[in-house]
Amino acid sequence: MKKLIILGLAAALALPSFAQAEKKVDIASIKADSVTVLKPYKAKDNWFFGVYAGTNFSFGENTRFNKGKMFGPSFGLSVGKWFSPAVGARLRWAILQQHHMVNTEMEAAYSNLDPVYKHGMTSVFFDGLFNFNNIFSRYREDSRFNVIGVLGIGFNSAFGFSDNSADWTNTGYEIDTDGGTYLGIHAGLMLNYKLNNAIDLNLEATYNATDDAYNGVRYDRKYDGYMYIVAGMTWHFKDQYGDRRFRYVTMTDQAKIDELNRQINDQRAQLVPPPPVTKVEEKVVENKVLNMTVSFIIDKYNITDLQKDNVKAAAKYLEDHPDVNLIITGYADVQTAYPAYNLRLSKRRAEAVYNMMVDEFNVDPSRIRVDYKGDTIQPYQKKNEWNRVVVFITEPRNK
Repeated sequence: MKKLIILGLAAALALPSFAQAEKKVDIASIKADSVTVLKPYKAKDNWFFGVYAGTNFSFGENTRFNKGKMFGPSFGLSVGKWFSPAVGARLRWAILQQHHMVNTEMEAAYSNLDPVYKHGMTSVFFDGLFNFNNIFSRYREDSRFNVIGVLGIGFNSAFGFSDNSADWTNTGYEIDTDGGTYLGIHAGLMLNYKLNNAIDLNLEATYNATDDAYNGVRYDRKYDGYMYIVAGMTWHFKDQYGDRRFRYVTMTDQAKIDELNRQINDQRAQLVPPPPVTKVEEKVVENKVLNMTVSFIIDKYNITDLQKDNVKAAAKYLEDHPDVNLIITGYADVQTAYPAYNLRLSKRRAEAVYNMMVDEFNVDPSRIRVDYKGDTIQPYQKKNEWNRVVVFITEPRNK
């Protein structure tokens, strides 16, 4: 489990923060008890069971003439699992009573027949669940309200057509009362409110598209559809830790964090430096990448105590080499977040190093400058997480 926690620290998803970077970056050393990651979970964890009841509304033939008579009752059950705070899946079964309209009001009036006929239907869908709260922001254990997208594929099976549907067949309006099973897809939204640690209250609406013949009538189009609107309750089962929700674990061992940074620093020989930069003065001088770098934790731009030593070493290098200046270049890994956010994050990392060199190690600001590449350049090819880094590049000093 210790290895899993360390790997989780290095590879956990970064979620964007849209706060603007200030010109002056506050420096804070990260201690062990300030770093949190999600606990490692197994296949048996984060399962749930749901029960739903509500209504449905058909969009079949002649729906526009329904006068509100097209609503039927619905009941459903589901079982599923959350793979992460942002993504899950479920198997949903539902039984519905569908109401449909034949012909128009005028024709119904002249025929003296009830124009609304009914049939039962069962549906089975496999759904992907997407928690928008946790996709677009960091997961919060205390969050109560969530908006969840639903996208699924499955089958609708029609049966039990009401007796009056046969009466309309005798008038020439053909209704196939044998029923059938038809492929369907649906998409919608679920509003979720956490009542307590075990129970959620849900309000769900999905639009379901299926074959035109599912209501017994095939008429001049390929697809029919219906709305499924239900309220329900979801029960979360306990996981291996005795919890019912995703939980963070706090890194309490600073030695583990330092060991992770040491492993990264031991691989500096793997560094693929950016293309050499030349500056033409009286002669062409090739810039050099220093072997000391500053590594960062995912989605962070704070400098740990261990990495502070590398900043100090860069300051000492400048003191020992009065003929050069340093370019402080920040990077972010390409597999986390998105380009615009990564560009801002790499800028903050470079600025944090700049501020520490000036404020704590008394480096002349004229001898260092900030550059940042975001994820457009990945100096490390072997491991993605190594690209959460600031690199020092020398350039000739103008005297």
